[in-house]
Amino acid sequence: MLGRGRGLRSSGGRLFNSAGEPARALPFFSAAWELPQRAGDHDLAVDAAHVLAIASDVEAAERWVSVALDYIEAHGVGPQWRGMLHHNLGWTYFEAGRFEDALGAFRRDEAIRETSGNAQTLKVARYAVVRTLRALSRVDEAIALGERVVALADAANDAAPYVYEELAECYAVKGEMEEAQRFAARAHAILSENASFVRDEPVRLARLATLAAGAAAAD
Repeated sequence: MLGRGRGLRSSGGRLFNSAGEPARALPFFSAAWELPQRAGDHDLAVDAAHVLAIASDVEAAERWVSVALDYIEAHGVGPQWRGMLHHNLGWTYFEAGRFEDALGAFRRDEAIRETSGNAQTLKVARYAVVRTLRALSRVDEAIALGERVVALADAANDAAPYVYEELAECYAVKGEMEEAQRFAARAHAILSENASFVRDEPVRLARLATLAAGAAAAD
């Protein structure tokens, strides 16, 4: 899974959140939300609200995203924050197993990126949609969008390894193992050279290797 977008935050909050202690990080992030408002630094204030949403449970994350969106509207903050807020809330929903809610959030991010993003941010937004469609067993829709993302990336001489991975899994679900093998091989060739992926995602990497070898049935 692609990581969430994360901006500036207090050093104490960053350390606690990275250590898996978001409750201890929240007071630091709360201070980071209050101080820039008083200083009139609206971008930094929204940044603080968005990391508060990331560090919170689902209900609190929803509240912080709503607060941040209202703040953006009131202060004319750049539109890139709106996409990021929806994107990160989508992953919060996804991790809680609320896939329909996640899909809605990711679709909102996609719509924003279509009008005010760039090719890379749109690719990331659409990856999240594809991943969630697969989680919802809407495999044909996931394949249609994934193939579109890959076609655009190929035309730009760009790589989309996480989308290749999703297409490999989707085609495996359908029993179309030749296509699954082709996309798994493309994903594995890139992700096996990604040190953080190799370290953090050994199960996914092994799965890609198996699919690339043409030896796996769908999970």
